[in-house]
Amino acid sequence: MKIAISSSGKETGSLLDPRFGRCAFFAIYDSETKKWNYLLNPGALEGSGAGIKAAQFILEQNVDVILTGNLGPNVSHVLSTSGVKIYTLPEVPLEEALKQYEEGKGNLITEPTVSPPVGLGSSADATGDSVPTVASGKFAVATEGTDVAQHFGRCQAYTLVDVENDKVVNKTVIPSPGHQPGFLPRFLAEKGVKCVIAGGMGPRAQALFSEQGINTVVGVIGPVEEAIENFLSGTLAGGPSLCGHVQGDGGHVHGDHGCGGH
Repeated sequence: MKIAISSSGKETGSLLDPRFGRCAFFAIYDSETKKWNYLLNPGALEGSGAGIKAAQFILEQNVDVILTGNLGPNVSHVLSTSGVKIYTLPEVPLEEALKQYEEGKGNLITEPTVSPPVGLGSSADATGDSVPTVASGKFAVATEGTDVAQHFGRCQAYTLVDVENDKVVNKTVIPSPGHQPGFLPRFLAEKGVKCVIAGGMGPRAQALFSEQGINTVVGVIGPVEEAIENFLSGTLAGGPSLCGHVQGDGGHVHGDHGCGGH
């Protein structure tokens, strides 16, 4: 039997990562040979559809069981139709996760563990592909004039929106502080931002925002005000990033578009 565990690292002491779609590695344990194998998760740096890509990848490994934390609706559907058994376990070392599974302590997942709408709650990456509905918090829209900026890293400003009980209570436009690598995720996190909306953003940048507990919604076009209204109503239509210019390692950008790991 082959058991796959969403993992934060490449050793048995590494913690089980509750983020199935965004985990750094998949640890695969073969119960016959008693050996571990560690594979990079190709979905970890995906802009959207990370959970689906991770699911397809892990199914290609012919595993029988998956141990993880949470699953969104799309990922749950892909895995459940494959016949693979999926169990949820706490964030414990891999050896302990395996032990708990063998002792029957894992909870069998037969349906999604999180809801699908885009919002301000816990990170989308922490759940695979889904986030809770918006209620209260702060989100930011990359802004170019009156429209959603096509290039996140080079936008003129950010429109910061404070929400309480699904209603806007404050809206502020702040100039972009620049696009030094890794700076903007920390800058916006310090301002309490929980979600960023933009037209284009490279996968490395999205991963850096995820590390700060910030959701990202890309592929958005049109007026900023329309994006805000759609976001609050749960009808915001995101899609593939409008920026396809990220190259090299670490999300640094070659060229003048500025959509990489800024």
